Amino acid sequence: MLREDLYQSIYTHDTIYLPPHEQTTAALEVSLGCSWHKCTFCDFAKDTFCIHPIEKLEHDLQILGGLRPEDTRLFFLGENAFCMSAGQIFRIIELTRKYMPKVREYAMYSRIDDILRKTEAELRELAGEGIQALHIGVESGSDSILEARNKGITSAQILEALLRLDGVGIDYYLTVIPGLGGRSFSRMHAIETARLLNRVHPRNIWCLKLKLWENTPLYKEAKAGTFDEMTPKEILREEYLLVKNLTVTDCLFEDTTVLDEFTVQGMLPGQKEELLRAMEYLLTLSEG
Repeated sequence: MLREDLYQSIYTHDTIYLPPHEQTTAALEVSLGCSWHKCTFCDFAKDTFCIHPIEKLEHDLQILGGLRPEDTRLFFLGENAFCMSAGQIFRIIELTRKYMPKVREYAMYSRIDDILRKTEAELRELAGEGIQALHIGVESGSDSILEARNKGITSAQILEALLRLDGVGIDYYLTVIPGLGGRSFSRMHAIETARLLNRVHPRNIWCLKLKLWENTPLYKEAKAGTFDEMTPKEILREEYLLVKNLTVTDCLFEDTTVLDEFTVQGMLPGQKEELLRAMEYLLTLSEG
């Protein structure tokens, strides 16, 4: 079997979605779909949620180990793979040691409640076994917006979960969605999200402007006039306010969706003023 055919045999879909900082990481598909699957803005979780049987994972690991024997990091692919129990994760790590013995670090997507369901002892043991990073969509620090978008978590739960990760030494990369509050709650979204982020220690804040997907409840709200969608320029102004109020340290801030065309990126706090100047310049280019 050709190398490309081997790769295709271990993934359900042709396209693999990895976070920006995991693009070169080997990926093992451990689950499909999202265990929550109720956020009103999300069009990403199209598969029925399931965790793959351990027999499939062992088979796929054997193939992946043959394809990438030198890799030292493995991404557990799935829309919130950290929903697995600690025992399930330990079992996959055990199999990884058998088929990919050079792997020392693991990363995956997680929801906040996936973290909260695990005890501190479990999180500490997972960190000790190599769970190095979780990629988490917090989306907003505003309880009103989290509730309106049916995120299934509160800002207090976000804070609790991230501080627990700080305590056990697991890094986390956070996604925020500018525009999620709509025009009416734009300022609140920026200020309250910055307030929350300033209390934790993310390695990365990745902003992705809101996109209204046609088959989502939020799209229907916008069509009905109950959600006031923002223009790209309004979203950039909101993001400017967010960055202006951030006091996080040793954190990479980036947005690959600015005005649907540009990328801004910089380390905080050192490059904060450069980020703000770049946003000010981009605002002068747009008429939206």
